[in-house]
Amino acid sequence: MRRAIRPGGLLAVVLLALSLGSANWQAVQAAPASDSIIHIVQPGESLYLIGLQYGVSWSDIMLANQLPTTTIYVGQQLIIPGGQPASSTAPAAPAATTQPSPPPDEASTYVVRHGDSLSAIARRFGLTAADLVGANSLANPSLIFAGQVLVIPVGQAADGATASVPGPADPTAGREPGPDKLILVSLSEQRMTVYQNGGVLYQWVVSTGEPGLDTWPGQYSVLDKIPNAYGANWDLWMPNWLGIYWAGDLENGIHALPILSNGLRLWDGYLGTPVSFGCVILGIQEAQTLYDWAEVGTPVNIQE
Repeated sequence: MRRAIRPGGLLAVVLLALSLGSANWQAVQAAPASDSIIHIVQPGESLYLIGLQYGVSWSDIMLANQLPTTTIYVGQQLIIPGGQPASSTAPAAPAATTQPSPPPDEASTYVVRHGDSLSAIARRFGLTAADLVGANSLANPSLIFAGQVLVIPVGQAADGATASVPGPADPTAGREPGPDKLILVSLSEQRMTVYQNGGVLYQWVVSTGEPGLDTWPGQYSVLDKIPNAYGANWDLWMPNWLGIYWAGDLENGIHALPILSNGLRLWDGYLGTPVSFGCVILGIQEAQTLYDWAEVGTPVNIQE
């Protein structure tokens, strides 16, 4: 037998249903639209380093924020798609960057501050970035952090004392330079000049490393040539690769505008501005021309 519902009872049932429906709708509205995190950029940070903090790719952060380049500024708010909350403390140094004890009377130390880069610290003590990489066994010179203690092996120490540890060997030693050829890169002018037989052959606009991922000044030479090198750290392709020096276990070089996994050209339209991860970037045709012209051993001089 069916149970009868009086009119008053039916009204109560309807009101209860509407109330529950409203509560469920409000719960859905209150739920976050995604699992994204908002990060406020701090001094000395780059997209690559921020990505490491949250366990996401720097290119995913670029896409989530519709950034045209990797250049970011202090105080900028970035969406971190699908990231894990970052620790409130500075990231721990990788195992490969454990700091050795300085030899007695042969080295001083320096505590990294916010906004420091390896090349800026090196200049402060009259060194090259390569000196610091070797003295501290840095696997990735881009990954230094505030509070990290660096050994200062040579040059002018912060307190005015000097040390006398011999510097690294000339990176071009033992290599035969290309005959009457020279590649000159000016960091201040963001320009490359190519010489042959003492005369200017080409002059091109370039982009070198962004602040914190600086391209290192120095005397180098072309170490290797790869038609299309792959950068696993950043998941991108680097056409017409000319390797010029090693920064820990990473090689920096000269190459064309890199290609992201989605087929887009990174930094297209930004040549002339320091935006790279440390390499020297050329336009597509210019990189092809240089690749065809240069040979292993061709001298490369990078100046401030």
